[in-house]
Amino acid sequence: LFLGGRSFYAITKELEKRCIKSPSGKDKWYISTVRSILTNEKYRGDALIQKEYTADFLDKTRRRNMGEIPQYYVEEHHEAIIPPDLFDFVQSEIKRREQNGK
Repeated sequence: LFLGGRSFYAITKELEKRCIKSPSGKDKWYISTVRSILTNEKYRGDALIQKEYTADFLDKTRRRNMGEIPQYYVEEHHEAIIPPDLFDFVQSEIKRREQNGK
């Protein structure tokens, strides 16, 4: 749908129209969920290790890693759901649309 020219918003509406449940099992889809799915390297078969870290072991506070600790990108970590070339094309299209303001 995205490569067919639809926006993240239009994709959420289409998924709801088709009665497809969100990953959390809800009827409502959010733009952030669609964007997350389209940009998650795991669908490509790769893994980014340490996206989050435990900031406080006592209260188990988790924080998004913004450079506080090293991250590791592992290519071909597991079998891809989406062919890597197609995933990369989607990433370039997302960037192109962001630059053009669409």
